[in-house]
Amino acid sequence: MRILFASLYPFIFLLLFIAIPFDDYFRALPNIVLLLLAILFPFVVRKEDFKKLKRLPTIMWLAFFGYLLLNALLTGRFEADWGVLKKILLPGLLVLLYIPLQDFKKINKAIIYSALAAIVFSVIKLIMLINEGQPFNFLESAPLIEAVLIDRLYLGLLSILSILISLKAIKNSYHPDNRYYFVNIIINVLFILLIVSRIAIATLVIIFLLSFLYKIRKGPQFMFATGILFLGFVLAFIFNNDLRKEIFYSNRTIQNQGLIENTLAFEPRVIIWNCAYQLSKYDGVMFKGLGFLNTNEMMETCYETTIENKSKRNWFLTQRYNTHNQYIDIYLGAGIVALVLLVLGILTLLIRNRKQFYSTALMVTFITFALVENVFHRQIGAYYIGFILLTMIIELSTDEKQPLNKE
Repeated sequence: MRILFASLYPFIFLLLFIAIPFDDYFRALPNIVLLLLAILFPFVVRKEDFKKLKRLPTIMWLAFFGYLLLNALLTGRFEADWGVLKKILLPGLLVLLYIPLQDFKKINKAIIYSALAAIVFSVIKLIMLINEGQPFNFLESAPLIEAVLIDRLYLGLLSILSILISLKAIKNSYHPDNRYYFVNIIINVLFILLIVSRIAIATLVIIFLLSFLYKIRKGPQFMFATGILFLGFVLAFIFNNDLRKEIFYSNRTIQNQGLIENTLAFEPRVIIWNCAYQLSKYDGVMFKGLGFLNTNEMMETCYETTIENKSKRNWFLTQRYNTHNQYIDIYLGAGIVALVLLVLGILTLLIRNRKQFYSTALMVTFITFALVENVFHRQIGAYYIGFILLTMIIELSTDEKQPLNKE
């Protein structure tokens, strides 16, 4: 029986990551698959598998998860905050459930396939809307924004993970599979430009610059792909008005204002982070935190009392914007100790795997997306952060002495 379960277990994990982008359509499926993995786990795990977790980064992340639970219990907020806490704990659960597996080939392929499926699904829906007469303007068209499979930010995150996996899989010498990985990279980059995912574009630029520090050489094909991507970016910048607006915050009514004025006018995070700053002044925040649910409720109160424009105020209250910064959210929700443990968990992974481009790029992706989004508050975000953590803790830490991509 164990042999049967062990043979099925990797494919169930593959199904989990393929199903994640379709969460809005099959909401129960990822949870059902995760439950099935938890049931099979005792039958497939072996004692020696737990040795993969005996490392400093694991200890730091366990301390982070444990402190959040302890803080919620001691402050009497456990029941109120459980909806957020269970999503924050999800990446840790994924790491634990993955230790019986010996390689990442299947889960990496699941990320690539799910990204391509999400792109195809989104592009088909966009084409259908455009054929119906919908103008192609992402920033001002709710139907187009809603047409993509999931939120643009998380589509961008998924595409970046797919790009990094493909780049890691490319062989330096000729290999027939190289062409497929290069095509996948190009498709995902062009899709990020198409949907105007600003944080994904910024992350791509950072990763590209980071690659020069690691002296990545993937042959002439890499130079060819880089040229194609640069050309794609230029063409997208020329023909995609949304992209120009995202970068320069251009608008006819205030086009003569400076960058700072335009940013303040259009970037909701300016208002959001100002409210978060006001909340940070409350008594007891530093040591106990306000609680995650209470933080969100107090943010709404801040919007109601500080935003003078009625339509903008109603929009913020309708959207119920959270802090849109995972570090700020952890500090406001659970205090300074929780934030320090989170930062230490990130730093231990970053420092331990600093010689490897792939691992460093993964952590850069985590860090940058957490700067503009509460990635733990969405189940899809928690799953993809879980992928980054299990990759860093299990796969890369077991092969620390073999630097990647240093050819």
